[in-house]
Amino acid sequence: MRRTFTIVAVVASAVGLLAPAAGAAGKGDWHPAPTEPFVTSGVCSFTMKGDIVRDTTEARTLSTYPDGSVEVEEARGPLVIRFTNASTGRSVVRDVSGYALIRYLEDGGREYHFDGGGSIPVRVASPGFPPGWYILHGRFTVVGHTDGTRIFSDVHATVENLCETLT
Repeated sequence: MRRTFTIVAVVASAVGLLAPAAGAAGKGDWHPAPTEPFVTSGVCSFTMKGDIVRDTTEARTLSTYPDGSVEVEEARGPLVIRFTNASTGRSVVRDVSGYALIRYLEDGGREYHFDGGGSIPVRVASPGFPPGWYILHGRFTVVGHTDGTRIFSDVHATVENLCETLT
């Protein structure tokens, strides 16, 4: 089911969206930031498998903290993933290409500003937001806290819950 709406919700998830690249290229230089294939349980009522169909995403560091760790990073590029319900074999291919500005907070949390596509898992036990694996297309912001909660805001996007689509 796809729908367009605006949401502000608190959600929990143990899965990160992007991680700073260890040994990444120098500040300001674009470098490959590939997404690895994955198998994940605990999001949908079934195990979700993700196979990368196309990925030429890249990232670059815009600023760092005094200790040299990444403070602000941006990521861009094509990313297409085949999502599969491991129980039934049913699958769909989704284009989650786009742009993201990521701020790494001093407390270990992260703030993401997306323009384009996004693939965001929300754990089954998440308070304040229906559990699922969400594909969003549009503009939205997600803040991920160190306790696993996520706050979605300024969501102006189409939203699809792959847990419903692949059931």
